[in-house]
Amino acid sequence: MSGPDRAHPLAVRGAGPLAVAALAGLLTAVPAPGQERFRRTPPLPDAQPVELKLPEVEKTVLSNGLTVACAARTGAPEITLQFVVRAGEADSPPGLPGLAAVTARMIGKGTRRLSAEYLENMVEAMGTEFASTVLMDYTVLSLRVLPEQLDRAIYVLRVLVLESAFSERELGAVRRDVYQELQAQKKDPEVLAWKHLLRVLFEGHPYRTATYAEDVIKFITARDVAAFYGVFYRPANAAVLVSGDIDVETTSKKVASHFGAWAAPPLDLPAVPPPAPQVRDRVCYVEAPDVANAAVFAGNVIMDASDPDFFPFLVLKQILGGTTRSRLFMNLRESKGYAYYAFSETEFFRSCGVYWARALVRPEAIVPAAREIVREIDALAVGPAAPSEIEEAKSYLIGNLPMHVESPQGFSDWMARYVALGLDEAHWDKGRERYKQVNAEQVREAARRHLAARPLIVIVGRPEWLGPVSAQFETVEVYDTTGKLARTLRKGDSP
Repeated sequence: MSGPDRAHPLAVRGAGPLAVAALAGLLTAVPAPGQERFRRTPPLPDAQPVELKLPEVEKTVLSNGLTVACAARTGAPEITLQFVVRAGEADSPPGLPGLAAVTARMIGKGTRRLSAEYLENMVEAMGTEFASTVLMDYTVLSLRVLPEQLDRAIYVLRVLVLESAFSERELGAVRRDVYQELQAQKKDPEVLAWKHLLRVLFEGHPYRTATYAEDVIKFITARDVAAFYGVFYRPANAAVLVSGDIDVETTSKKVASHFGAWAAPPLDLPAVPPPAPQVRDRVCYVEAPDVANAAVFAGNVIMDASDPDFFPFLVLKQILGGTTRSRLFMNLRESKGYAYYAFSETEFFRSCGVYWARALVRPEAIVPAAREIVREIDALAVGPAAPSEIEEAKSYLIGNLPMHVESPQGFSDWMARYVALGLDEAHWDKGRERYKQVNAEQVREAARRHLAARPLIVIVGRPEWLGPVSAQFETVEVYDTTGKLARTLRKGDSP
């Protein structure tokens, strides 16, 4: 299964008719050592994990090219209706980063006949919210309703999406919201570190567009929004997804009756080649005056989700830093006390994947924490993981699969990703079998292929914490929070 362990900053979510982004970032304090002994001997994963049973996603393609995908979940209390466009932040023009997110926020802000306020009332009358999520490769617009509201919800979704009009007045409010949300990110060192990691790894690649800062939002006009909508919001580039307690055949016909007349020529976009991995030692320091703690990230580009190494690498990632029992946590927090926490994660996009280790650390521990993270990555790259580690990682991943999809939100997110990225059944409900098939040799080969390249190190901290970093590393690139290179320090240079 693909996806990160927690929400990340590229998932620009808006909830409600006038949306406010929900950005992840949970910072925890370090309890006393005596209270942490239980972490050294956690219970082993359940030997008989809950079986993952997902309904079939039944797809049809309408004559206009629109995909309709339905999944029946008997007894589900709500129905989720999603409109998915296969265009995300990577599709924003290089000169207008953020355009995909702003366009999604403008959906529902008025049509040629109906005001934004009237549309808000339509949505609120169903007792729901109209939400938008913009990711790297696709955008999701959704409603969650009670079963008796499904017919009305399909009609409202069509009105919101297909009849959108983009006014400068509404755009001004959206620009302010997005600007303020991006400003707020500057207080979260992990958000800044994650965005800068991608900014450097995707240098010269279309995916770099997704790492924009707040200063670019002001340049987006209503004409730009309308143009982006016109290019990407087309039936052959979109899908309507319905999941919940539904009759699939009847629901598909209802969706077709509302969206079948939508006409636009198909969109022919070339495939985007993957970026090359980082191969040299490189340390970036982001000066963030408003952060309370330092964040240390180390990561690199890896294969995409269709690669045979996908499941072995997820097992490898789990061993490195998937839980409080894993190598990173036990080393950086439990053994050496450098970090509040230390984990590793992965994210998979259409053309590639990215892995990263992340740690929230004390300012005085920045350098040793960074060195230990790289040491743990190198250790897995050159030395095989113990069979017990591999089996425990597999058991944990298998046992936690149902947790990803047990809620309506989790299931709908999973379904949107599956349809938008065109993943195969292994990424839908065959993960348990694929994890079971992973062996020690596959994990070793995945480590050799994808961990051997030198990981990029990104450190986020206050300007006054830079001195010890520049004194210990041969070269440190210093950036501001917008990603602009301020200076490059050689070992021993004064900050």
